[in-house]
Amino acid sequence: MEKAPLLENEIEYKPIPVKELLKEMKNLSTLMVDLAYLSVLYNDVELAWEVYELEKRIDYLELLLTMQASLATRNVRDAEKIVSIHRLATASNKVSDAAADIAGIVLSKTGLPPLSIVDLFPKDSMVAKIVVPDNFQARGVKIRELIDELKVILNIMVIRRERNWILEPDENFVLRSGDVLLVEGTENSINLLKKYFNIPVTKPYAEKAVEYRRIAEGLYQLKNTSQVMLDLAYTALLTKSEEFAEKIEELEDYVDRMAKSFELEVILHEKLSAMEKLNIVSIAVSSENIADAALEMVEPLLKGLEPHPIIMDVLWETEERISVIEMDETDEGKTLTELGYGDRGITVLAVRRGDKWFITPPYTGFKVKSGDILIVKYFSESEEIVEELEKEEDREEMIEEIQEEEWEE
Repeated sequence: MEKAPLLENEIEYKPIPVKELLKEMKNLSTLMVDLAYLSVLYNDVELAWEVYELEKRIDYLELLLTMQASLATRNVRDAEKIVSIHRLATASNKVSDAAADIAGIVLSKTGLPPLSIVDLFPKDSMVAKIVVPDNFQARGVKIRELIDELKVILNIMVIRRERNWILEPDENFVLRSGDVLLVEGTENSINLLKKYFNIPVTKPYAEKAVEYRRIAEGLYQLKNTSQVMLDLAYTALLTKSEEFAEKIEELEDYVDRMAKSFELEVILHEKLSAMEKLNIVSIAVSSENIADAALEMVEPLLKGLEPHPIIMDVLWETEERISVIEMDETDEGKTLTELGYGDRGITVLAVRRGDKWFITPPYTGFKVKSGDILIVKYFSESEEIVEELEKEEDREEMIEEIQEEEWEE
């Protein structure tokens, strides 16, 4: 299968499957958001520049996809279904543009206050920057060997080796001294990784810049809500659920109001300089744009246009995946926390019970019942775990059954 070159100044048609283009666009846009916020968190100019470079790649991929999708349209029914593909592509591009805008603030070097965001991340979804120590050179280990030894699920998003960046490194990648890892995982898994490298387990930002904590909390809430909206948008496309799409409409309005309130608080903050205020408001606007992109993804669904079936394959094959797990008698009465999925790198986005949806249910209070179907998000590293939890049930059959019920409604 031919793969798109990294970048070209002149665009020409290349016979690359739409599914492959969509997968790369989703992978990169999701990664860019994480990297953009991390560049702000660590004030890392090189990381911010990498986000800028990836944004060019997304632009290129969208042009290729537009050409390929146009060639695949043969009749009115094809045209109706291809709308969802175009919207997913343009929304991914909008997400990447927002991430590039956030990174641009770091590149401008015009100033941000010391925002203590690290300690705001939930324990089941943290990010960390880890430098492989000098004494590790003789113990080179593959990523897969490391994860197997620690018995944890970690997503190593990026590795910087000297001046080179490795995005979503392969499990056979061999780590060496001086490598800079940007890692996502639970608090426990990241702490175990630090101990493996003999790095002290501390919270260096926990007591830093207390006067800016409300600003940090506001930014994190905007970031988190907009990213949840993206997850729900992907779920809406997977299940063909208008209820999910309507929930995203509600959240988009909520984010708009939250952003306005936050921006006013920033403007009135006495200890921030004018430039710091401008930069923080710009990050908030970019987060709002990500929320807008989530709504754009599902607008065709709200207007009665059925998503293209290829989208289901895309959501099952990207780095960050969405699938289903059915509960049985052994799960009856357990809370989502007690299921222990968080420690395995799995997040529950929603629960379907009969014909009723519970969207983003509370982890500590919601108890599952036998027969419930959980919509879950996880990284590719957790694929084997998800397959085991499915207890040999055919997830494609489960999804198709949900799609039929939702579309009939």
